[in-house]
Amino acid sequence: MALAKISAVNSPSIPFQNPPVSEVIVSTYFNPPLTDLRSEHIGLFWGKIKKNFPKAIPQVPVGIPPDFSPGEPFPMPRYWFISANDANVIQVQKNAFMFNWRLRNEEYPRFYREIKPAFDKYFGLFSEFVRTETNVENLSVDHCELAYINTLKRSEYWTGPWDTTNVFPSFSMLKLGDTPSDSADFNCNFAYRLSPEMQLNIAIRSGKGQNTPYLIFEIRARGRLGQVEKSRADEWFERSHAAITHCFLDITSQEIQNRFWKPIKERQ
Repeated sequence: MALAKISAVNSPSIPFQNPPVSEVIVSTYFNPPLTDLRSEHIGLFWGKIKKNFPKAIPQVPVGIPPDFSPGEPFPMPRYWFISANDANVIQVQKNAFMFNWRLRNEEYPRFYREIKPAFDKYFGLFSEFVRTETNVENLSVDHCELAYINTLKRSEYWTGPWDTTNVFPSFSMLKLGDTPSDSADFNCNFAYRLSPEMQLNIAIRSGKGQNTPYLIFEIRARGRLGQVEKSRADEWFERSHAAITHCFLDITSQEIQNRFWKPIKERQ
């Protein structure tokens, strides 16, 4: 799959009126981890955001979970705090803070207009809480991730796995015999190193739910920054968002972009 136009430099994003995006995840991982952060702290933090995030669910930690803290009989889980409309999720564990937007009933709210500002707001609240409750003056961000997950269901331009080339012109499937099979499945992964601190991972996979086919393609930027402050991570998110935009525009059909997703010529 060719990615000739991708670079890790700033560029204006080109949003769409009808983008296929179904989830956006903004993630930061800390080093050192917050060893003094405990489950009882999580309850106090939830109290500060419960009005907007009324549901809390413990989950298994992601990535490399931090070691046990002294005096802890069990490792602290990752916690999800879910908004009333189920669209936004704050995730917290000892070495990570994440913010998700998930497609529910509303339109995609745009990265710079709502998603990144929401991440910044709640990251700031969490940082202040950690400073007050655990005496950690500044969160040291070591690793960042930005992921865009896109979901396509049966439509005019994609009716099943064999139409995937309509969406990704450089994509091809192995053909067995003369007749394409609607039951063909695939899970393809590509990795591109754009700079010493940014790797782009692309996953394209087919699936079926309630006997209806769907196509998921995920573009995820990852980078190890090396124990930096939040402002340095913000610069990385700016560049990673530009790289993801370049990637999306480069690998998907321009005809589908124009006819079905409909570009908006302004940054949002």
